[in-house]
Amino acid sequence: MTVWRTFKWIRVATLLVVAISMGSVCAVGQGAKKSTVDQDGQQVAQRSTSAHEWQKEFDQVCSTTQEAMSFSENELAKFVQRCDALLPQIEKLDETRKKVYLGRLRMCRGLYAYVLESKRNEKK
Repeated sequence: MTVWRTFKWIRVATLLVVAISMGSVCAVGQGAKKSTVDQDGQQVAQRSTSAHEWQKEFDQVCSTTQEAMSFSENELAKFVQRCDALLPQIEKLDETRKKVYLGRLRMCRGLYAYVLESKRNEKK
């Protein structure tokens, strides 16, 4: 039983390291803005509200993976649901951004689901 627990913690730590390292990759695309020219000829930065909202939610969900072990089962279940809710919005992105964000979302969701399952199994 001790070997299994050690393996489990190593796996959780590995997932955390991967999720953290992917965070720096995903941060690269955050500054990109579309710009248009207004009536006076000046450039105006535009970003759709819905696109900004999913990005904000994504950042909130995936930024807390480091504390996953300290969350309750209820909180972990909510994080899994939030990840599932982000999936359709991310699938609408262009291929490059979609690939990066879907990969990170899968890792975040996988980590939350794994920790949730581990906590449920500990109760048994």
